[in-house]
Amino acid sequence: MNVLSGISIGFIGYTIFVILDTIIKKYLVNEYSVFQINFYICLFSFIPTLLTLYFLNKWSSLKNDIIHIQLLRGLFGLISGALVVYSFREHAFSEIYPILFSAPLMITMLSHFFLDEKVGIRRWSAVTVGFIGVLIVSRPGTIHFSLSLFGLFFSALLMAINITLVRKYSNNQSSIAFTFYAFLSATILNGLLSFNSHIALSFNDLMILVFCGIICGIGGNCLTIASKFLESSVFAPIQYTQLISGAILGYLFFADIPDIYEIIGSLIIVGSGIYIIIRETKIGVRPYIKEDSRFRDQFNRGH
Repeated sequence: MNVLSGISIGFIGYTIFVILDTIIKKYLVNEYSVFQINFYICLFSFIPTLLTLYFLNKWSSLKNDIIHIQLLRGLFGLISGALVVYSFREHAFSEIYPILFSAPLMITMLSHFFLDEKVGIRRWSAVTVGFIGVLIVSRPGTIHFSLSLFGLFFSALLMAINITLVRKYSNNQSSIAFTFYAFLSATILNGLLSFNSHIALSFNDLMILVFCGIICGIGGNCLTIASKFLESSVFAPIQYTQLISGAILGYLFFADIPDIYEIIGSLIIVGSGIYIIIRETKIGVRPYIKEDSRFRDQFNRGH
């Protein structure tokens, strides 16, 4: 596979998740609880995941020696996913995505404290500038700010913790096992929490959820394939195309137009994130994105 093919597959994967978010926001989030939505999407995501395991004959890779870590990641993923989906009720993608993209900044911080990675003044400065971008987008202290925006920031923190756990225990577990058990734990936990608030699905909504689950699995596989064939410095910036595709779909389906604060804040967050990636690549630190970004989209966002 050449670089252009890898970039194209990565772009398709990230765009699929924006399409998924659009469908949830347009047709589902105001009709069903966030746990019920995430339950069905995680459940049907098993279809492409199991097909991948079957055709690649990777069943042996599911051996799990860190069940307590998987359960902890499952809990964090459950909370993170619920907060993200809930935010669809109140906020535009141009607000949601920039705040979620603060996760790489948090990963840099967590890596310093929990993975003993040395973070120099340049990356600390980039982290600080990136958080200023988050403040510009969210505008705390104004009428624009809401608890759901704070929830998104907390969701980004949980994503960062989950990815840090993946990095810490990557020698004990294969990537496909992390993905499989993430879906499994998310399906079980969301199913339990949606039990009392479960609403009978119409046939159309069931078909929408089946479609969402399948494309979720396909999108995750696209990111996995692209991440294996591209260097981190090439693969990582592709995720920021979600800001563009999110803005386009947000305008087409919800008539949302980013304001000047969201545009400036997004540029600051993206610039800080890309600088950290380039800096980590240059000094030889393993950036989180090449191997681990797919977990953010497949699991940490709840679907």
